[in-house]
Amino acid sequence: MRLDDVLRRAAGHRPSALEQARFRRVARQVLLDHRQDAATPDADLLDPLAAPHDEVARITHAARIAGLGLIAWDRPAGRLTWSAGMIQLLGRTPSAPRHASTGAPDDVVTPAVLMSCIHPDDLVAVTAAVEDAWAQTRPAEVTFRARLADGTTRYLHALIEVPANGIVATCEDVTGPELARRERARLATREAMLRTGPAAGLPTREYLIDEVDRARRAGDGMVFVVAAEPGTAGLGDDDRDALAAEIGRLLTGANPPHATHGLAAPGLFGVLLRGTTTPAEAERVAVAAVDRVRNHLFSGVRVNAWAGAACFAQGTDADGFALLADAEHAAAEARRTGHVAQIAATPASRAARLRRCRTAVRGAVAGDRFTLAAQPILDLDLNRVTRHEILLRLRGDTGDPIAPWAFLDTAERVGEILPVDRWVIDHAIKLIGRGALDEHCQINVSGRSLADPGLLDHVTRALTRHRVEAGRLTFEITETAAIENRNEALAFATGIRALGAQLALDDFGTGHASLLHLRTLPIDLVKIDGRFVTGLTRTPADRALVERLTLICHDLGIRVVAEKVPDAETIALLRRYGVDFAQGFHIGRPVPMTDPAGRIELDLRPISKLG
Repeated sequence: MRLDDVLRRAAGHRPSALEQARFRRVARQVLLDHRQDAATPDADLLDPLAAPHDEVARITHAARIAGLGLIAWDRPAGRLTWSAGMIQLLGRTPSAPRHASTGAPDDVVTPAVLMSCIHPDDLVAVTAAVEDAWAQTRPAEVTFRARLADGTTRYLHALIEVPANGIVATCEDVTGPELARRERARLATREAMLRTGPAAGLPTREYLIDEVDRARRAGDGMVFVVAAEPGTAGLGDDDRDALAAEIGRLLTGANPPHATHGLAAPGLFGVLLRGTTTPAEAERVAVAAVDRVRNHLFSGVRVNAWAGAACFAQGTDADGFALLADAEHAAAEARRTGHVAQIAATPASRAARLRRCRTAVRGAVAGDRFTLAAQPILDLDLNRVTRHEILLRLRGDTGDPIAPWAFLDTAERVGEILPVDRWVIDHAIKLIGRGALDEHCQINVSGRSLADPGLLDHVTRALTRHRVEAGRLTFEITETAAIENRNEALAFATGIRALGAQLALDDFGTGHASLLHLRTLPIDLVKIDGRFVTGLTRTPADRALVERLTLICHDLGIRVVAEKVPDAETIALLRRYGVDFAQGFHIGRPVPMTDPAGRIELDLRPISKLG
């Protein structure tokens, strides 16, 4: 609270008899202290309760006693001075040797010299405080940074008063308290930013893998996977999402509180149990989980299920991904053989696991178990869909397309992502050449695939073969895996742009994407990961990150896409921050791409409902 506010409140308060008695005791004590100080030789004291004839002299005297600095402007004389105490605060050398308590005349100072002692970023605040005090003829206060003669900076607090003939500012060093206040404010802000609220749904595959990896370092345990397959075919995306959420809640509620759960893949639910080691115990737990799923009616839908488990001992060489892969393979084997559950009593050998995973990826590529879908991207300036991202979908065991993120994770980890990327490039450009899409298209390429020196030639041949202009394409570098060879990546990026195509960084802000890529790679577009976007309207940390990332990108000449936009309120925020494009289910879900003969027309009309 400011001093003038305190005085204003005090003026309107009538003290009680008890308060008046306290005031009299305080006054007597002050007079007693004054008499004792007055008896001290060479003391230069004024009666503190006497009415001063010179207000400036009173303020100057009080500042000198307290060891504070003083700056005074004498209006009639047009003179600006600073006291010896002020000169000491600023680390300056006085014009003549003296001590702050001697009462020697103050030094004259020019406005330019005085302003040079104030931090440039605080000049406006200090000037405003002085002008406010002068205009209102009442005290004002301001805290500012002062630049000392030795080049260091200190925080000073100034009380600005307006006596009859000018302005007087009393200054004290508050560096310690100010730094403490700023640290408290920083900690409060950090705590507020970390309060993001509970996460929706099950933890991710990445989280589950990390937890399994932590567990195998600390002790024994098991990880099991429940593979769930709805008995009703043809469920839509919303129905599948709702079913997955129900299954996740059922398994979470049935397992011990210390169990760790996660969505290992679409239709695969992973559970980590620490301390469970024997195959018999693992089978009992896995079979019980399958029975729960099979015997439960999920919103009118029956679900079949199988389970696979992998046991591990403390310190096993198999990492979190390897153990989860063993459990997933066991679940697939249980389904194939018709068993309820299958248990891997010990981790598979690294060579056997690698061979198995690579065979599965290569079989999917060779068997054309993929399909492509196009998701619209809204231009927030034009308010219309102007481009699409081409997304890979994996055909599941029932033939329905499912999200491929777990499959792609495996392909990247075992070094088989390049054949998948080549398949996507070939088929996407082929469909574009046949007229499946008329707008600009964005095609994903893994960061690992950029290490292949033949990738650029592969793209060039596909463009030529299907007569597609490179200017219609943007290649998105997905950063779920690190770029293995930065020089090769730069060569690909430079070559792609020389053809006329553009380059984007996907899922920026997560994975292996770094600010260095924005400076070293010729990036045209950055896609902010959806984890920063889905909670934008309720999470201060997300708002701060999205706004600042957008500013950085624009300063570098890079446009910005926000992924997984959930609603119109988020779109309004993105427009305020200057984000260029928005993508997500609120804009439009992925639509299967087909040849023109069976083409599904994509709606490119303005989306008026988005405002």
